[in-house]
Amino acid sequence: MKGAGRGPVVGHRYGAAIVLALGVIARSVCAADPGEPTLAEEAAFRAAVDRVAAAVVRIEPTASAAAAGGGEVAVGSGPSTGLVVAATADAAWILTTSFAVPGDVAEAVVVRADGGRQAARVAGRDESRGLVLLKTQAIADLPALEPAPRRELAPGQWSIAVGRGWDQAAPSVAVGVVSAVDRAWGRAVQTDASVSPANYGGPLVDIAGRVIGILTPLPADTAGMNLGTELYDAGIGFAVPLEDMLAVLPRLQRGENLAAGVLGITWRSRDVINGEPVIASCRQGSPAALAGLRPGDRFVRIGDRPITRIGEARHQIMPRRAGEELTVVVERGAADPRRIEARVTLADALPPWRAAVIGVLPAAAPAGAEGVTAEWLLPAGPAATAGLGAGEIIRAVVLGGDAEGAGRVVVDGAAGLAGVLAGVAPGEAIGLEVMRDGMPRTLPVTTAGAPADVPPVLEGWQPAARDPLRGPVDAAVVKLASPEEPRPPLAVIPHAGRKEPVGVVLYFGPPHGPVTEAEAAPWKAAAVAWDVAVILPGSVDPRLWSGDDLPAIRRSLAALDAKRPIDPARIAVAGRAAGGGFAWFVADRLGAAVSGVAVIDAALPRATKLEPPEPGRSRWVLMGQGGEGDVARRIAADRRRLEAAGFPVGTVAADGVAPPADLLCRWNVLLGLL
Repeated sequence: MKGAGRGPVVGHRYGAAIVLALGVIARSVCAADPGEPTLAEEAAFRAAVDRVAAAVVRIEPTASAAAAGGGEVAVGSGPSTGLVVAATADAAWILTTSFAVPGDVAEAVVVRADGGRQAARVAGRDESRGLVLLKTQAIADLPALEPAPRRELAPGQWSIAVGRGWDQAAPSVAVGVVSAVDRAWGRAVQTDASVSPANYGGPLVDIAGRVIGILTPLPADTAGMNLGTELYDAGIGFAVPLEDMLAVLPRLQRGENLAAGVLGITWRSRDVINGEPVIASCRQGSPAALAGLRPGDRFVRIGDRPITRIGEARHQIMPRRAGEELTVVVERGAADPRRIEARVTLADALPPWRAAVIGVLPAAAPAGAEGVTAEWLLPAGPAATAGLGAGEIIRAVVLGGDAEGAGRVVVDGAAGLAGVLAGVAPGEAIGLEVMRDGMPRTLPVTTAGAPADVPPVLEGWQPAARDPLRGPVDAAVVKLASPEEPRPPLAVIPHAGRKEPVGVVLYFGPPHGPVTEAEAAPWKAAAVAWDVAVILPGSVDPRLWSGDDLPAIRRSLAALDAKRPIDPARIAVAGRAAGGGFAWFVADRLGAAVSGVAVIDAALPRATKLEPPEPGRSRWVLMGQGGEGDVARRIAADRRRLEAAGFPVGTVAADGVAPPADLLCRWNVLLGLL
């Protein structure tokens, strides 16, 4: 039986609590005294908590967890919460979060509601949801948990967060409502109940005491919150539905680690919510590539759901785990699109990626221009060896190996060509389609790996002579001033009147406060010769570079772009000694916007965690030779780490204190190499 417009009526013994609470709410709205106590509502909340309280336990780190943290506890804030979700005569199974039991920790201490303590070991992990299953000895007098069916969840219904991280004798309780369902890309329910680290791992229950889900700090990546813990006490909490976890509980009990399913594509649009769901690149060896998908394909259906924007596609892909199969339908071709159906098996990881190049620097082109014009060719590079000439237009790339034979991918600008090459391995044979004498011709090309060292000369590169009618050229030295900058950075801007996009080098020398025009002098000739802008920031503290300098650096890029447009494919960060380590820090903070980092006479910051390069998130790294002793050893170790991770690493000669302006500007030109 259903109430009119109210959804299913609860037909069990806790239905009375719901009816009573709703009745009290109605009376309180009509009461003359808005502060009249709602004791019956409070009783309903207590009853809901009592239904699960005995299954809510405290999770504490063990001595081995402290050892894993180098003498410090390896978790964020000490004790947290867990929920006993299954039990047998000799064992209990507890779901908690990786916040409480990180990946390098294999055991924890469980504190029961009665204060008893017992050891637990990790049985399995659901990495995509940040949940951990612990196994411990049997726990007596556990309640039978009832999951709240996903289909009944709706915004506005009561939600109660229960934890035992603070005090094992009495659980902590926070009351709110369900704010949304299918959040965190379909993995979680959202609540506005106050969720602190102490109740991560605890249950979120409804007014009847049914378990909605397990509270966990999932990231809100679209808001730039990638850890999940940033939402602490922010009125935004996530709970992974218990119904979803019970479906995979047998796999976790068998010791499986459930990884997030990976498709292996990037999107053409930067708008990952409302952008068109068109593939920019398919990683070589990825599930997408193995299923025959390729750049330019547009998703129209995933499973039984129609897809019109990227957000819808991500909602269908991201909740799924490695090993799951998807049926996808894509449209291929622009003029006369045809629909292609493919079966994709998601992977837990992708093979290491190495960039493949053909040795072409693309010319700047207006929006909507067809193909890619080769402005300059790397001498003896793959394209030059195949017979491509400067000024010729690459209109398509011919790939082999899909289910229907050789595949022709129309090139949509430099970004489109980069996307196609991102799915090709170095040493792989492709075809470049060009127009000659009014007829298409395909040149066979074998791709190469990205270069590591900067060539000493770029034969034939003459940016200053592109248009002789422009007259003499020079570099302007300007302050990138704004009301927020008491000590504005300096910029060396070549060919200031031009509108073509320009590459930029952010350079950090020794910290000493504001920069002077004398520091710009060594850069002027190189900036003009290679048509590269240079930004020279000052340091807030004359003794050191710090995070306090980062806001001014971000603003300097925007200020330069207003004077001469920046080529987004050629943003580089470089520095020497203390400025070298800071250059890597800045590159990390600027993220995928940075295509190159030069660290001269310095090692990487000690806290550096290397993320392997990916299409659209790779960097050409240059490192100085260094001197002797500990710094030299650390530089050599960093080089090995970078090369093992897949980064191309070249060398900058350490020869004095002057910035190697010509080499860095020449390197910046090549950051756009395809």
